[in-house]
Amino acid sequence: MVKKIFFSLLVFPFLLSSQKKIEPGTTQFNSIDRIAIKDVIDAYGFYWDSNNLDGYLSLFEDEAVGVTVNEKGEIEEYRIKSKEQIEKSRLRMNYFKENNMQRRHMAANTLFLNLSENSAHIRQYMTLLTTNHKVKTEILTPIDYVFKLKKVEGVWKIIYREINLDKSLDLSL
Repeated sequence: MVKKIFFSLLVFPFLLSSQKKIEPGTTQFNSIDRIAIKDVIDAYGFYWDSNNLDGYLSLFEDEAVGVTVNEKGEIEEYRIKSKEQIEKSRLRMNYFKENNMQRRHMAANTLFLNLSENSAHIRQYMTLLTTNHKVKTEILTPIDYVFKLKKVEGVWKIIYREINLDKSLDLSL
């Protein structure tokens, strides 16, 4: 956990100085930015679930960091758009297609932790479902995502994505 916090402080120092903590219920925020950020998070689920790798990758800034925390608290960090990660994502999507598995990210609660003119920090609960061979739909796991976004030329991009799983997946990350 300390490693993750230290890494985030080094890579994203501007987030600490320029963001404004958001108190739930306040009306002191830019509604256009909040809608645009929510649109990015919704597209994240849709693009992944429809095996649209190009669309999925378009949501991330080129140097975006991915962090996966499994149910044991073990942390893996990587660049989302690295050649290795892109290939891993492609293979994962192909596996779902070849095995007739349909994933669905069902978004639930979105909590804006910080939001400024050019940066945002949110938590997003999602429930991951799968339908295997168009026969049985199952809940795989609830997921607690942490997203940090940056506005790049008027478009919000994900610069940090953390996946916190409540339990193991049927196909490990």
